[in-house]
Amino acid sequence: MSDRKRILVADDSAEDFALLKRAFQECAVDLDLFSVRDGEETINYLSGDDQFRDRAAHPLPQFILLDLKMPRMDGFDVLVWLHKQPRLKRLPVLVLSSSDQEMDVNRAYELGANSYIVKPYSLEGYVSMVEKLHAFWMEVSRCPNC
Repeated sequence: MSDRKRILVADDSAEDFALLKRAFQECAVDLDLFSVRDGEETINYLSGDDQFRDRAAHPLPQFILLDLKMPRMDGFDVLVWLHKQPRLKRLPVLVLSSSDQEMDVNRAYELGANSYIVKPYSLEGYVSMVEKLHAFWMEVSRCPNC
């Protein structure tokens, strides 16, 4: 298996994913971004179900960037599901949400989120966020073996 970092981005906004992808490119962070559009796809990806059975094409990530407000199943549902998975409950989850409501922040942490980030509003904001994510989650912090 490759030493490249892998991030699963769970977000129903194609525009937000495009900004995030561009920010990683501008920061020259060498990694693979995988995208899912809702909580149900997130669970299918992490479980290796349906179109995500091929682990060579859809490897487990080092961490997840998880939006909260998604169709079918939201990010809170994903956090609840993850906590019940013996193989995955240590997988770092960074909530990346447009919500800055205190009750969303508190609930995400109560359900096991490792970080809560409010989405930036511009490419420059995304670049700044990616620089910080890269520095902490890929250089300073040591993630568990999931």
